[in-house]
Amino acid sequence: MAIARHKNKPQDYVRASALRHKSSNVEHLLWRSLRQMPLKFRRQHPIHPYIADFVCLKLRLVVEVDGFSHDATQDYDRRRDIYMRRLGYTVLRFNNNDVMKNLEGVVETILREASMQGEI
Repeated sequence: MAIARHKNKPQDYVRASALRHKSSNVEHLLWRSLRQMPLKFRRQHPIHPYIADFVCLKLRLVVEVDGFSHDATQDYDRRRDIYMRRLGYTVLRFNNNDVMKNLEGVVETILREASMQGEI
């Protein structure tokens, strides 16, 4: 199966930069852990027309952190996940409580996914 392609637009990078400057405490907490992994993640990276919270491009692995506002956007999140999967990305979603109360478990899940792809 061929992997679909996307083309980021200049405004995607502007939007991503603004989101990096407005990251939540939960995103900062996970970012610190992701930076300790043997994988290279990017934070608030555009995958047009969306912005992924975290992405490892080598593995085509997207990690999303959902706050309470995502309760009202479940259809949007579902469409976004389908789109990214069509592009060949694996999408892992965690809610704020997962990250705050079980950061170690979240990191283990991400590392397990990476090891399933043979990268760790």
